[in-house]
Amino acid sequence: MCFAFLLNSNSISAQTGTEIKFKTSNNSLGSSKDLVTVSTVINAKQPLAGNGIHFTLVVKNNANMAISLKNIVDRLTVSLFNERGFDISIPSISPEKINSPGKDRKWRFRSETVVPDNRVSINGRIENSDIKKMEFIDIPAGGEWKINLILKNVKQVETREDVQNRILKPSKSLSPGKYKLILFLPIAVSEQNKSAWKGAAYATPLIDIEYN
Repeated sequence: MCFAFLLNSNSISAQTGTEIKFKTSNNSLGSSKDLVTVSTVINAKQPLAGNGIHFTLVVKNNANMAISLKNIVDRLTVSLFNERGFDISIPSISPEKINSPGKDRKWRFRSETVVPDNRVSINGRIENSDIKKMEFIDIPAGGEWKINLILKNVKQVETREDVQNRILKPSKSLSPGKYKLILFLPIAVSEQNKSAWKGAAYATPLIDIEYN
């Protein structure tokens, strides 16, 4: 079991959960997989009172120097499978379509999959940060970065055809039930002044969730 933090607007309270480490996938690029360790802290049983599935994203900097990452929450892909095996999660919009360079194009947060808390923890210290306005995230040498996320809404998916076209389907609140969750995170790391980037892809195994 692992100790995680649960944040709200007024207080910081503790919860226990299992820490699940991400593994690098076969299409990892360069050596950035050695620079960072990624994990999530999550409870297998989630109450309806939480209004969604809560989990903490944890990134550790293994280097002896500070690093910059492209916005982790923005790049996180969440897949949530219902009891029929359908992926009901809200798809992330391709960063190339929104964040691609252009004369009048500026970076902006694209993800609608999860709701992030506006405070993060760096080495156990809570910082007020609007994650939706941060193109880059800096982690000090040997540091640990955490943020709480909630998966509240999903797509209305009832058939296999709906899965293929779920980006066009209406969103709805997550219903009670048993689910399987997988998190996928492509990380881009810069060790010096955001001038050179290395990348690696990380993913969790399937995580069983009871939401009731």
